[in-house]
Amino acid sequence: MRKLILRFLCLPGQVFRRLALWAASLWHHATLARVGAGSRFHPGVRFADPACVIIGAGCILRRGVEVSAETGQAGLRIGDQVQINRDVHLDTTGGLVIGDQTLISEGVVIYTHDHGRNPRSAPVPLVKTIGTGVWIGLRAVILPQCRRIGDHAVIGAGAVVTADVPAGAVVAGNPARVISICARVAA
Repeated sequence: MRKLILRFLCLPGQVFRRLALWAASLWHHATLARVGAGSRFHPGVRFADPACVIIGAGCILRRGVEVSAETGQAGLRIGDQVQINRDVHLDTTGGLVIGDQTLISEGVVIYTHDHGRNPRSAPVPLVKTIGTGVWIGLRAVILPQCRRIGDHAVIGAGAVVTADVPAGAVVAGNPARVISICARVAA
């Protein structure tokens, strides 16, 4: 009986969360350039310029995802079945493409522009492409010098990626270094 009462008391919170998820998804489906079927947005997802964002089918963007740009909007294109977890920051100044079935863990930061050695200089946009089936671990930082992450690569938690990552590679550390490469994927 006690479990039944506790379950009943939790019901309003569950209903509120589902309504908030529904409302946020409805809002983003209406405001973004294009959103595929079945993509869901949690409350608290923010886009600097929604008109420059294309999202594929079956994607999930969790609370705290922020998409911003320094100047102009080069845009963001996300493939199908991509999951972007909480508190991820995506800079789209230079343009960002994320391939199908990619998983981006909590707290990841991805930059697509550079200021060189002068933080007050105009940003230099750099296009970044993240391949299919990539897994970016918790709190990894992908700096602008990394222009491409190959298909099925794994970026370790806390890694600071400063160079391109080959397909099938596992990278970790600060600066990130290749630990191994899956021969099946790389071939």
